[in-house]
Amino acid sequence: MKKLFLLAFICIGMQTLSAQSLVEKWKPFSEYHELLSKTFHPSEDGNFGPIKEFSQELNSKAEALNVATLPQEFRNPKVESNLVILKKQTKLVNDLVKNKAPNVEIMRAFEDLHDIFHRIVLLCNDLKNNK
Repeated sequence: MKKLFLLAFICIGMQTLSAQSLVEKWKPFSEYHELLSKTFHPSEDGNFGPIKEFSQELNSKAEALNVATLPQEFRNPKVESNLVILKKQTKLVNDLVKNKAPNVEIMRAFEDLHDIFHRIVLLCNDLKNNK
């Protein structure tokens, strides 16, 4: 699993400029990304404190990801459907935290959430590069 994350990190790193433009152009996505980074990366090292502390706030930030405010250049059915999935997965992580699920279960759901986030970034990057 760590190899998959390393590969995703490298791919995202190579496309940082385009990914940043999505984050720069859509403030709710930028805010979500900032909190996701602060909570996900510690959990990779076994520190679940941040996600347990901020899962409700992360869920609120996910709810603010309204397709109507998504910059037009990034709109398409795949991006929009993945935003819906991201919101549902963020809610699932929050529900697991609230229900005091085992850390391994929280991490599995959180990894899925993280993957969905990066899928959105890649989709938006592809849209931008194909214009």
